Amino acid sequence: MRLLIRISLLAGIMACQAAALGAPSGQDPYIGYVYPAGGQQGVVFRVTLRGQRLSGARDAYISGKGVRASVVSYEGPLGPLNLLQQEELKRRLFEIRDKRGGGGKQGKTAAGQLESSSDNTKSPAVPVTLPDLPELRNLDQQTPVQLRRLAEKFLNRAKRPKPPIAEMVTLEVTVDPDAPLGDREIRLRTPAGLTNPLMFQIGGIPETREPDEEDAGGPSPAEPPIVLNGQIMPGEVDRFPLQLRGGQNLVVAVRARKLIPYLADAVPGWFQAVAALYDSDGKEVAFDDDSGFDPDPAFVFRVTKDGRYMLEIRDALYRGREDFVYRAVVADVSIAKPLFPTGTRGGVPIVSALDRDLSLKMARRHFGSAFSLLNESEPDNTVRASMKITLPRIISGVIQSPEDRDVFRFEGHAGDLVVAEIYARRMGSPLDSLLRLIDASGQVVAWNDDQDDVESGLLTHHADSYLMTELPATGPYYVQVSDAQRHGGPEYAYYLRIGPPRPDFALLVTPSSLNVVGGRAVAMTVFAVGKDGWDGDIDVTLKDAPGGFVLSGARIPKGRGYVRMTLTAPSRGRLDQPVALRMEGRAEINGNTVIRPVIPADGMVQAFAYSHLVPSEDLMVMVTRRALASPILDMEGGDRLRIPAGGSAQVSFSMRLPTPNAPIHLELSDPPAGVTLQDVAVTDRGFTLTLKADEERSGYADNLIVEAFTETDTKRGVGGSAQKQKVSIGVLPAIPFEIVPKGGPQP
Repeated sequence: MRLLIRISLLAGIMACQAAALGAPSGQDPYIGYVYPAGGQQGVVFRVTLRGQRLSGARDAYISGKGVRASVVSYEGPLGPLNLLQQEELKRRLFEIRDKRGGGGKQGKTAAGQLESSSDNTKSPAVPVTLPDLPELRNLDQQTPVQLRRLAEKFLNRAKRPKPPIAEMVTLEVTVDPDAPLGDREIRLRTPAGLTNPLMFQIGGIPETREPDEEDAGGPSPAEPPIVLNGQIMPGEVDRFPLQLRGGQNLVVAVRARKLIPYLADAVPGWFQAVAALYDSDGKEVAFDDDSGFDPDPAFVFRVTKDGRYMLEIRDALYRGREDFVYRAVVADVSIAKPLFPTGTRGGVPIVSALDRDLSLKMARRHFGSAFSLLNESEPDNTVRASMKITLPRIISGVIQSPEDRDVFRFEGHAGDLVVAEIYARRMGSPLDSLLRLIDASGQVVAWNDDQDDVESGLLTHHADSYLMTELPATGPYYVQVSDAQRHGGPEYAYYLRIGPPRPDFALLVTPSSLNVVGGRAVAMTVFAVGKDGWDGDIDVTLKDAPGGFVLSGARIPKGRGYVRMTLTAPSRGRLDQPVALRMEGRAEINGNTVIRPVIPADGMVQAFAYSHLVPSEDLMVMVTRRALASPILDMEGGDRLRIPAGGSAQVSFSMRLPTPNAPIHLELSDPPAGVTLQDVAVTDRGFTLTLKADEERSGYADNLIVEAFTETDTKRGVGGSAQKQKVSIGVLPAIPFEIVPKGGPQP
């Protein structure tokens, strides 16, 4: 149970400085989508981003070189019209209705949207001017259908985007002619700091947007190569006419889930795009709803005759909303290689067979420098025909058919630890591997089907196998590789590592955008992925960071999968632009110092339930303002606070204390079970916390994050009574701690 303590600190952290300790992530600005999600080299175009807490957006940042963006406009959650303007538009629509015949069918502007009232057509006491928007011009000349759509768009609040994407920012983007092609990240900067990143793609072929329903006679057909941009609303089907020539060999590839990997409030957790191509007679000539295990559809189509074709894109379940954004490439296969580097999409051949050189490069990067490669040789389907190997070894193989079983024999010794790992799905192979370790008598010693990989956050089916086991006896052993779904083919390629454990680790940090007040701290979470059973201490450090940035609680104790730590920003100096920080982890493994980078990532929720860590390009930090006072953790007892099991210990923060008093609440943020904040005392140097630990938690080590809150008075409704609302004003530097046995070392 958390103990909430009211204390009186002084004006350095008063309520009027609501962000004085660094804005918590729940108050950070957020973007849910960008449309269109990219553009062409050498073009200037506009994009819209929707999200929350975007008021005052002043800058946009797109990673990489050759692309710039500037803010054009902002639209609040009420839409382009304020309340007075909405009432004025409603009045004018009633006026048009009455002129055209009152309540007749043709006179209604929106069913159920405009209610009759004797005051509806009265002019306001003070004239109200509507904004100069194309839809609001010449209202009296618009058709009833146009007026119904207008009323739905501007007056029907139920049709407004949901709160997470209720606010809109428009950008003008300029792409240099020589800007590098590929995936970028786009972020907005607001007074509260940086938003999360979204994918933004730069291409080299012309682009267009989905046809406008108001286009007279329909849109003109496009010719490949072309990138088609669109958004799918509920029940909507986007149709793009294409002019194709006989003999063209085209690839049609939709990018939807690639742009926004996970949707928290939708099942299956992303926009499941479907693509279908129809000829001039309306006959379906190509269709795809996914490519293997990749939810984004892609297919190759050879045009047999000249003519006008129609490409349809929709959601598989006819769902839709503003963030169902897609980019569809229609191009000759000769220029499609950058879209499918391995030659496949989701394991399904798109351009050619699996690119062996690229897959080998990916495998080398995954397995590291100790890479002794051996190619599988058939036949090796049985124990008797197994391929003999020596350890350690990495083998390149293919499950050629559903009946194929690749078997490898090695000599083992009792008590040896042996690891077998498949690398296939993570490089784009469709193989759903199954690993078995079999002894000389034919008994299965160990087996594995799927092994989760935290580093592969874009995979929802972790189909690569892994096992580590101690050999029970000396003698021959056999590692068997097969496909768990009884599939096979030339594209079902894999790499198999067999050998003793190679202890190692990987690190990820979330979120990838941090907003912090200068001199204050912000919390982040660093995840540790131990490999081949290793779980030792890892020290995290900043690499080549500007002066003044400090990590607190920068150790991941042995056995912990993740730790929350804090980053304190410099209290002095000038940092007007975001800073890209790099971090690395160090650990002692078998007498050697091993250094690994910390990969930025963002935690995403899929379909209300499943969480994923999705890697991003940069860890960006924005110092939003300067603080008047900075709390400093005093660790007089060493590098961590040692709390006796069943007892308590104290830790202090020094802080310059001006006047006057202000009520502040302190509480532990997501503390581990059995650790509580027992007391807070103000001293002449700052304040001291007393922390208590339960007896059964002896040996546990972690960080404690203390969050500070104040209260504000809010009124509910006209004449309503004032209500107290708790408001977070940030966190203190992380407190490293360890629970020690009674009578053990005391702080």
